[in-house]
Amino acid sequence: MVNVDAPHSRRQWLLASGLLLAHTCSRAAPPPAQGDVRKSPLVFAVITPRGTDAALAAWTSFVQRVAQELGQPITLKPWVSPDPSALAGAFASGEIDLAWAGNSAALAVVERGVGEVFAQMVTDTGSTGYHSIIVTHKDSGLKTLDAAQQPGKGLVFADGETKSFSGHLVPLYYAFVKRGINDPAGVFTEVRRGSHIENLTLAAQRKVDIATANDEELKMFKVKNPELASQLNILWTSPVIPQSPLIWSTALPLDTRRRLQQIITAFGKNNALDEEVLKQVNNLSAFRKSRNSQLITAADIDMFVAWQQVNRNKELSEAAKAQRIQAISERASRLELRLKLPPSVA
Repeated sequence: MVNVDAPHSRRQWLLASGLLLAHTCSRAAPPPAQGDVRKSPLVFAVITPRGTDAALAAWTSFVQRVAQELGQPITLKPWVSPDPSALAGAFASGEIDLAWAGNSAALAVVERGVGEVFAQMVTDTGSTGYHSIIVTHKDSGLKTLDAAQQPGKGLVFADGETKSFSGHLVPLYYAFVKRGINDPAGVFTEVRRGSHIENLTLAAQRKVDIATANDEELKMFKVKNPELASQLNILWTSPVIPQSPLIWSTALPLDTRRRLQQIITAFGKNNALDEEVLKQVNNLSAFRKSRNSQLITAADIDMFVAWQQVNRNKELSEAAKAQRIQAISERASRLELRLKLPPSVA
């Protein structure tokens, strides 16, 4: 019998697999040829948690300033696909060179070996992390998450999209699975899925009973919709989540990568105008250097959730369960290798 429900540490899912080392390393993107010069514009994709127009407005000035310093044009592209693997495919095909991506999508890019984390956001308060939250209407009568998770109450839950890290995976892991609820659908009458803003709006309008979001989106929501925001109450807050990273294609010339990191991590430090540009992006004060290991928390949660879902699937035979667990273990080993890689730019 396969026992995948045994107690495990934060790193236990990263099973050793020496046989995979050569295979994984052989798939790494080859280094660019010496003297490789890209004359076409770089493509910088950004996720759109507050909508496409808001994302373009927030990032345009920053991208223009970086392109000016780099001496190479950069095209800004909103990225709206809910499928993390789609971003990895876009990096692999050369459609995208740089991205600000959610943790799940960044993990997919790094796992495939076509991209690398190189920078992390620092907020105006100096924070490099944020939190998932679960909210309700202030007059809902729900005062605790325990009260909201009692079955038979007929409650409607507005969850995030299934691939959303802070909107779905983190709440699923910390607020449900770790509290003994593997499937939230078994607790609520209905589970809806939407963006952070959609979920906050529905909860504020009492169209759902509880909803997921994150505290940064709630902060923005309070600025743009103060009356609706005043109707919300936070039931639950997650442990800290590392800020969504900046990633670049491993096919970019090393000189280009080195220059990009220099420009972006120095941005706003000696220029008052650039400080204002950073505030427009996401209330930022700076970017700092980062690396693939920033995604360890994302990988831990992703692997644990996958493990639990297989283990608690009563429709699977023991043979099918063992096969799926083996696949998860092999993926964990590949991820471990990728997350331990030293940065290509020191």
